[in-house]
Amino acid sequence: MMEIISGGLVLIGLAYAENRGWLDREKVGFVVNVGMQAGICGGLLYFIHKLSILFL
Repeated sequence: MMEIISGGLVLIGLAYAENRGWLDREKVGFVVNVGMQAGICGGLLYFIHKLSILFL
């Protein structure tokens, strides 16, 4: 639950910084893409780990 809340706060913070002119769109897009890729990789690793526990 805390991960979801903190992830949402990061995205809100990025949107706020972009609107204030502190960051440009390219930097925000890069951070969001890296975050999504890390989340997908983490989810897949967790899934593989659970499968290995289930079948071994």
